[in-house]
Amino acid sequence: MIWGYIIIFIVLFPLALWNIATFVGLLRAKWVPFVPLNQKQLALVQKYVKLEENDCVVDLGCGDGRVLRLFENQGVRKVEGYEINFWAYLKAQVINSLVKSHARVIYKNFNKLNLEKYNVVFCYLLESCLSNLRQKFDKELKPGTKVISFAFPIKEWRKPEIICTNENKKNLNRIFIYHI
Repeated sequence: MIWGYIIIFIVLFPLALWNIATFVGLLRAKWVPFVPLNQKQLALVQKYVKLEENDCVVDLGCGDGRVLRLFENQGVRKVEGYEINFWAYLKAQVINSLVKSHARVIYKNFNKLNLEKYNVVFCYLLESCLSNLRQKFDKELKPGTKVISFAFPIKEWRKPEIICTNENKKNLNRIFIYHI
């Protein structure tokens, strides 16, 4: 009988912790789930977004760091990302260790970050979140900075350069590049 309780504890306790941590992650991220770019979308970023070795890149809501690693593979030396979802952050740490990536993923709310040191800002965020970032971008980003938004435009802001790579899935295959 005691073995049954031990097995239940061994199985159910980690599941309960997982669910609690997932709930807390969603709560901290204001109910925005971790939705990473898929391989085709990453290929589009790789094809259409060319950065320089000396660029200083930040990915807001970087998830598991896959975009950071892509830019690192393009030769960019300074890549950092901020993630508030604990599981996505943990996954990024594990993958970065396994592939020996130097991309830095920080477990922190990017709204509490000063963006002035970056000259490239990448984001794959919902329009509502992007709208909230407009003032932050205007206040903190220097002239010459690029803001790259995958899939969603920053409404009522600047006129972007739009790269639309597939008309059939227009929303998921657009890249908006804003120049400060």
